[in-house]
Amino acid sequence: MAQSAPARVAVTDPALSLSYGQLDARANALAQRLQTLGVGPGVRVGVCHDRAAINVVGLLAILKAGAAYVAMDPGHPEARLQFILRDAEVPVLLADRATIELLGSTSAELLDLEQEQMLLEPSGDLAETLVNADDPAYVIYTSGSTGSPKGVQVSHGNLLSLVDWHHQAFAVEPTDRASVVANPAFDASVWELWPYLTAGAEVHIPASNIAVMPERLRDWLVATRITLSFVPTPLAETLLDLPWPDDVALRCMLTGGDVLHRRPRSGTPFALVNNYGVAEGTVVSTSGLVAPDTEAGDPPGIGRPITGTRLYVLDADARPVGAGDEGELYIGGAAVAMGYLNRPGLTAERFLSDPFASDAHARMYRTGDLVRCTAGDEYEFLGRLDTQVQVRGQRVELAEIAAVLNSHPTVARCEVVGRETEPGNLRLIAYVVASAGQPVDREDLRNHASKQLPGYMVPNAFVELESLPLTSNGKIDRDALPAPERAVTGTEAVGTPVEMAVAAMLAELLELSAIGPHDDFFELGVHSLMAAQLLVRIEERFDVELPMLAVFEHPTAAGIAAAIAQDLSPQPSVAG
Repeated sequence: MAQSAPARVAVTDPALSLSYGQLDARANALAQRLQTLGVGPGVRVGVCHDRAAINVVGLLAILKAGAAYVAMDPGHPEARLQFILRDAEVPVLLADRATIELLGSTSAELLDLEQEQMLLEPSGDLAETLVNADDPAYVIYTSGSTGSPKGVQVSHGNLLSLVDWHHQAFAVEPTDRASVVANPAFDASVWELWPYLTAGAEVHIPASNIAVMPERLRDWLVATRITLSFVPTPLAETLLDLPWPDDVALRCMLTGGDVLHRRPRSGTPFALVNNYGVAEGTVVSTSGLVAPDTEAGDPPGIGRPITGTRLYVLDADARPVGAGDEGELYIGGAAVAMGYLNRPGLTAERFLSDPFASDAHARMYRTGDLVRCTAGDEYEFLGRLDTQVQVRGQRVELAEIAAVLNSHPTVARCEVVGRETEPGNLRLIAYVVASAGQPVDREDLRNHASKQLPGYMVPNAFVELESLPLTSNGKIDRDALPAPERAVTGTEAVGTPVEMAVAAMLAELLELSAIGPHDDFFELGVHSLMAAQLLVRIEERFDVELPMLAVFEHPTAAGIAAAIAQDLSPQPSVAG
């Protein structure tokens, strides 16, 4: 498209719009810069930047240089970002200025992505780099059961399989306008970009204060005339409840990442397609159109295998189960990823030889997901065979959270569980046994977790126990763990005008009549998406941009009001 229609819009965000010709030229210039730093096949380059057109330039430049990109979230704690840089052995990191300042101690070469774009000009054609289908295209980090995140390596062949299926399944044309809503470090972002850019379609990126607010996202999708949009399951369910104009350009809303609990209403002016997948299977493994609501009220399934993917439902001995019986899902075919970076033991455990394929070298991935194949060859997701949970589209290993909390000096032992208080609202509960003579400070534990874990992995509630209940064979009896006490809101409390304004914002998000200025947000049920929505409202009301960490460090209306006051207070001048 850069040659045949260079003026056609490729990617646009609120601050920048790039044609295919401009995107190609900028990516070529940056790729040349990367090559001077030794970047090429076999090298992994980090990208840590918010959703933006300039981020797409960075991703494309890395691929053009023949390297693989490592997607990172600038909103994650420094400790997690530093771990990924070390684990992936990243020699160069493309990032924004704030991330570069945060990671000043890293051994990687730090390049300001926006500054590089202003300084660089392409000097001739980019030297052609030979890349094979088996070479890595990107690495995406997911939660790890050993206490640290693990990197999934995905090849160019894996990615091409996804792109080819998507083109055919959704009849993607250059006239299409697609959205990028997912976080860049969430593997769905891969799906939001490459199928459209390779088809010559337009990719549109909404502002961050739009992407987390359902009503605004709906209005943006309508106004921008988006035709194809992926929306994570929890957000999609909220969007389905909103009214939509009949003349909306959106023809298909794609969703996935969590269990879908509802169907579109009759008369919804676009199709809803539910998808299931794992990073180890290159984003999508099954896909299916969701029929409108029926009186039967049966929950939606996860669809059928996509082109190039084979699914097996096997018992504990890896033998096929009978028709309609439940079993563990194994994924085979062209989308099975290369394995885990620097984790040969775990790779051997989860990526197995495929005995059902004609190719002796074929592999299959053991998902740990419990499913059933119905008479109509539709698959139903039934749950997990282990303690892994899904939190707003992200797969979370509870053992990773427990490992972080167990590193706190006041904790002797900790267990973390996920409890679904209502369909689609999973709360993470940490059960803590204190070290001898040590008090458990819930706020201190939350701060400790928030400095090492992404916001969606920080427990919502902490329950102190004298000991963890055990089964007869000495394992933790999760069924015997008590539910956390229901938080009682201090609605009678009186606070400052700013405190009460913040409390009112949160009460509206929680659908409560009122909360008090000293009520703990997380004990009331606040999760990371809701915290992001609160910060957007605070920015609009007070013209103050607070970081997500502020919510974890000061999880009350009074605490947030103090942070707002500090931000608004006059800064002392520095004499020159």
